[in-house]
Amino acid sequence: MTHSDRNTLNPLRRRTDSRISRRAALSSSGGIMLSLLVDCAFGQGEEKPAVKPPEQAQGRVEQSRAFMERLRQAGSMEERQQIMSEQAAWQRQRAFEDLKAQLGLSDQEWSVVKPRLQRVYDLVRSRMPAMGRNEQPKTEVEQRSRELSELLRDEKAEVSQIRAKLTALRAAKERTVQELIKARQSLRQVLTLRQEAILVLNALLD
Repeated sequence: MTHSDRNTLNPLRRRTDSRISRRAALSSSGGIMLSLLVDCAFGQGEEKPAVKPPEQAQGRVEQSRAFMERLRQAGSMEERQQIMSEQAAWQRQRAFEDLKAQLGLSDQEWSVVKPRLQRVYDLVRSRMPAMGRNEQPKTEVEQRSRELSELLRDEKAEVSQIRAKLTALRAAKERTVQELIKARQSLRQVLTLRQEAILVLNALLD
């Protein structure tokens, strides 16, 4: 950690066909599982839990309903994929807004923590099952998973082909694990113990 990071963070406060189903809409959000974990773990520390203002909570409910309605009315797969990408970006933004509040960070502190937290968040998400998402693969693990899935649709696929695709997927997952270990170590360097514990509850640290 650089000298400037230490000056900024010390002390830090000790404080995701037109009949698309609801499951498909939710699973397409890319990170929604983590954002739900954020909501569930919010305020589990010793201090009085922070509560979202009613207006903010209502706004999020209305935004979710708006996405669902747009998905129902979408006339093409391309339009649905665009809506789902927008929903994924919104879910991601919402998750980070909640994390910043939970960690009790000022804007200056957040500017240091956020890039490291984003790296961990994205690596954790990349390890999650695709759950039928229709968007294009964004990570090596997603790409290798799709390749293996497509191969398995062929009942006549050779054992050697399956073995090669499976080996490639396992290697990609292992690389992601190693990257995640390093990213988590980097993130811990700029957190207090309380903040680290909060991120463990949010399934971002272990």
